[in-house]
Amino acid sequence: MKKLASFVIVILFAFTLSAFVGCGQIPAQSGSQSSNTVPMQRDSSAPGERISVIDVGKGDCILLQVGSSAALVDAGYDDTSDEVLSYLRESNVDHLKFLVITHYDKDHIGDVRALGEQLDIDMVYLPGYEGADKNYRSLMTAIDKAGLPTQSVDEELSLDLGGAEFRILPSRVEYVADAGDGEGNDNDCSLVATLRNGGDSYLFAGDLEEEGIEAYLDERLGNFDVLKVPHHGRKASNTEDFLADVQPKIAIITDSYDDPASKKTLKMLDKAGADVHRTGDSGTIVVEGDGAGKYAVSHI
Repeated sequence: MKKLASFVIVILFAFTLSAFVGCGQIPAQSGSQSSNTVPMQRDSSAPGERISVIDVGKGDCILLQVGSSAALVDAGYDDTSDEVLSYLRESNVDHLKFLVITHYDKDHIGDVRALGEQLDIDMVYLPGYEGADKNYRSLMTAIDKAGLPTQSVDEELSLDLGGAEFRILPSRVEYVADAGDGEGNDNDCSLVATLRNGGDSYLFAGDLEEEGIEAYLDERLGNFDVLKVPHHGRKASNTEDFLADVQPKIAIITDSYDDPASKKTLKMLDKAGADVHRTGDSGTIVVEGDGAGKYAVSHI
């Protein structure tokens, strides 16, 4: 009888232990998570998002809207500010949680003073280097006159946008003012940004060229459904590797009718199976996601 009683006690103890584990009362240990690990997807009930790639010619100006929150990635040209502000008003946007300037080229910095005078902007995020030309000086003067707060991106930032996760990746390339033909290597120093909302994912690749793409590939960030193609669709020697890494379902190119994307890039995107949309061909491009991996694309 004593042996039988001991056996029953052992069985009962084992059953109780397994019940506690099954209920999550004894958590399993896990390794540390690096900053480059893709976060777990949020619940599919996440609010949908509306991403507008505003047609400013061969330049970047991208409005992000998730729920009632809005942000802007780049600001187009100085002389397209009226069109940008008009589009923001039509989209019922009078407040930006943040404005990201990916780099200091004139087709990205826009007229920040005009934006700051017409909109409430909580923060302007800038690359972690000082530019060496008049575009940089013009931007900094405009920011100062508009009284806007700024933050240089020297390390990865994770921001909330209406419940979605927006990440800004700092440049991994050192800025060289007289690189290339003396124009500097601003493009390769572009900030890169990502947006993940539930099952939806976006990659905004600025104007990355060969060296910047190589640095991005070293990050190993995984796949993204929607890609803002680097540098207006210009081809780099590692463009194909980049597309193989990202595996976009939808690709958006900010080119113009007079200066279209490279035919070689378009062929690579077609080979990769991406649905390609170009501002130079279609005007403003709007992507609406449902937070569950389904997208609708329209042209304005």
